[in-house]
Amino acid sequence: MTTYLGIIIGAALVNNVFLVQLLGVSSLFLSSNKLQNALELALLNFVVLFLAASINLAIFRLILNPLGLEFLRIICFVAVSSTLTILILESLKKKFPLSLRRQRLAFYLTSGNSAILGVSIINADSVLSLTHGVAYNFGAALGFALMIISFAALRLRLDTADIPTPFRGAAIQLISAGIVSMCLLGFAGLV
Repeated sequence: MTTYLGIIIGAALVNNVFLVQLLGVSSLFLSSNKLQNALELALLNFVVLFLAASINLAIFRLILNPLGLEFLRIICFVAVSSTLTILILESLKKKFPLSLRRQRLAFYLTSGNSAILGVSIINADSVLSLTHGVAYNFGAALGFALMIISFAALRLRLDTADIPTPFRGAAIQLISAGIVSMCLLGFAGLV
């Protein structure tokens, strides 16, 4: 049990796909200044990243690898993540049409998010077992969602802060991302 918890904490904080591996960085700038929109985007990314990476891991380990079709992994991973995103968006359209209308572009860009493909490729190359890989996927999705929410909250705070003119906008956001990344490396001793 502690092994799974260590993998989840390590993937979410120490080896964060967003800050350490620089996967899915476009979501940092895509999330809006409204915390509600960021929560919706983070939840969608969490669900899609966790499910797509887990399905991709199972397909790779159980089908592609035994048949010697490893070269098809990227095509397969993109197809699975795009299909899964479309299925989730169709169910969202029926249940929450207002959310989909507010963030249509952000939701559709989730299907091509580099974090989903990156985590799937990392898992395919990993020596972790299938269950450890699913724990890694959960941690990566959790860390990704937490960073989207925290950077939306940080952006709200930066909008009202007294920041010198050359540092406003993307510059202070990148500086803040670097500082948060260094802070998260402090968790390296825990895992």
